[in-house]
Amino acid sequence: MNFKPDTPASAYEQMALVKAQSPRGFFTNYFRQEMAGPQILTAATARSILLANDEHDFFRLFFLTTDLADFEQLLRDAYLPDNVVAGYLTRAADENIAAAFKRSGFNAIATYRRMITHRLPRQRPNLALEYATVADVDQIHEALFQTFNKYTDHLPTKNRLHDYVLNQWAIVNRQAGRILGAVCFQLNGPQVNYNYLYNSSGNPLDLLQLQNNFYGAMHQRGIRSGFLWTNQTNTRVAALHESMGWRFDGLQDYFYLRSSLK
Repeated sequence: MNFKPDTPASAYEQMALVKAQSPRGFFTNYFRQEMAGPQILTAATARSILLANDEHDFFRLFFLTTDLADFEQLLRDAYLPDNVVAGYLTRAADENIAAAFKRSGFNAIATYRRMITHRLPRQRPNLALEYATVADVDQIHEALFQTFNKYTDHLPTKNRLHDYVLNQWAIVNRQAGRILGAVCFQLNGPQVNYNYLYNSSGNPLDLLQLQNNFYGAMHQRGIRSGFLWTNQTNTRVAALHESMGWRFDGLQDYFYLRSSLK
């Protein structure tokens, strides 16, 4: 079965029909996430639907199914020419979902854990607080792709990063005209999504300054709650956040990759 070009509205309708036909519930990793790329493809049966979004140089896969055997068969049959990545959010590992991905040629590549807080530190920004400008977008975008994992960290497109800058959602450390580190985040009402923190200066004090200015900016804006995601293998980053009051809430995101290079 081949994927076909589709629209988000049509995909939502198909998902609603699949859910309506099963009183026993359903499995999904789709919660109206923002699509990173312009192309949406779908493949569907009466009990399952796959939605693929062209993201950077791979496809991110979303699904909804009421029948795991049917879902697995659809995963096997539906063809995409590039690398395909899927994540599955859950509070307890689902062996049936994991097995369906594995038997369909996907490999588990990472597990991320969510951290939350309702008491962001009440700090004041220091004199070095500086927000990114539109002219910084290319430089920050390149650094994000050098620092983070494109498959698992949901890296923004340049257009999306441009929106971050316009909203003052990117704080930078600039030295001699070059950006050596940044904090990127998103605000949704009274809550912050703490997306990315990187520092390439080699000086840990620069990292602490960025973090301090992030918390200072949140205090200025009256933001007290937030969430973030960390790779479970990155224990040092988790410890840094725990020292600032963040705690794991039990939600995990399991990532699977099917590579086009076989």
